[in-house]
Amino acid sequence: MVEKEGIIREWKKREYFEKPSAIRNRKMKAIERKLLRKTRKAREGKSY
Repeated sequence: MVEKEGIIREWKKREYFEKPSAIRNRKMKAIERKLLRKTRKAREGKSY
């Protein structure tokens, strides 16, 4: 139940201070990874 509500994840996130620029960089890298996965899947799906 605790895990479902995200309490542990939230606690780990707040365990250490993270600069706003580090948060921005982490989010941007996550978006880039997501786009790479999406394009890679699209390429694999096409047969030539």
